[in-house]
Amino acid sequence: MRKSHLTESEKELLNVLGKSPDISMKELVNRTQYKRLSSVVKKIGQFKKQGMLYGPFYDVDFGRLCKNSFCVLICIIEFNQSYETVISYLRLIEPLKTVYPVLSPHKELLNVLFLSSDNAEIISLLQLLKDNNIITDYITRVYSHNRTIENPNLYGDPNPSLDNLLDPCDIPDLSFGCHDTDWNECDISILPYLQMGYKSAQLIEILKAEKKLNKTWKYNQIKHSHKKMLTAGLIRKKYLIFPFSYNQCVDFNLFLKTDDKTLTQRMLCNFARGSRVTKEYVLCEDWGYVGFASHPLFLTGLMHKLSQIEEIKEKELYQLRSTPDREYIIHQQPPEYKYFDVEIQTLRYPYHVYKERIKEKLEIE
Repeated sequence: MRKSHLTESEKELLNVLGKSPDISMKELVNRTQYKRLSSVVKKIGQFKKQGMLYGPFYDVDFGRLCKNSFCVLICIIEFNQSYETVISYLRLIEPLKTVYPVLSPHKELLNVLFLSSDNAEIISLLQLLKDNNIITDYITRVYSHNRTIENPNLYGDPNPSLDNLLDPCDIPDLSFGCHDTDWNECDISILPYLQMGYKSAQLIEILKAEKKLNKTWKYNQIKHSHKKMLTAGLIRKKYLIFPFSYNQCVDFNLFLKTDDKTLTQRMLCNFARGSRVTKEYVLCEDWGYVGFASHPLFLTGLMHKLSQIEEIKEKELYQLRSTPDREYIIHQQPPEYKYFDVEIQTLRYPYHVYKERIKEKLEIE
């Protein structure tokens, strides 16, 4: 399936899967034009190979994970050292989640995500790197609530206008949940596999992987943990669908700020809504953040269009490097949950250890 053009049946299949991630393969047959289950399974496999479909995986509501504060921290890091040098220091910080190089004509930039149990401590580590000229500057922004992933409408416009950005809309409740369920060791052990979509998040494959680590879980235990986390709202099943093959898309992040947080949320909700654009969005305190994968045409002139909207007071756009440079994209897998204390239901990272590791590396080099 090397073609980039999608048939009507293929568009329909991807649209249904994107909107209904919990749907079974059998139900997909009933809701699409495909007649056989084997045809649907084969087609989904082709989409994955083509780079249009990723998943299933599970998003985590970090408000429900532990009793202490826990969130995602997004950082834009500027540097003039070699990429390898900067990465070697960032890897010393265990809750590093992802690193994406940013395309920039004037600066070397990285888009970095951390899991965080103490934002001030992460900032302190970044400042240590800055003070020692490993990085030259950084911006940090904190996820204020759960992110939303909106898959593209494959029948939609790949280059949508921004005319609806200020329109009234129903803003979904994305607030973090509360910790009201105690998680045991089995729950926490399988959570990273579900979050990263390990082997399509098949429980039997997770069991096999855990057995290689000398874990003694039974299949029924893993099945129970999975159901428990779903029922309690800790995890939500997702697929990520790209509007075109990934190597035909541009991937970029937009930050914007207005004078009113509700207006910012409305803009995030309306941005490219119903179009052939993949987006994720989240409020980061006073800033709105939207991540896009789209046809290159949508990116062309986007900043100019945004500058025409007077309600937007500040904006930043970062284009991520494309597929040929994908070897420079770091996914720290699995997410680091080994510090979860099942007795007191907290997850706190040993930032003092990371600080010492960085200092030791600085002394050696």
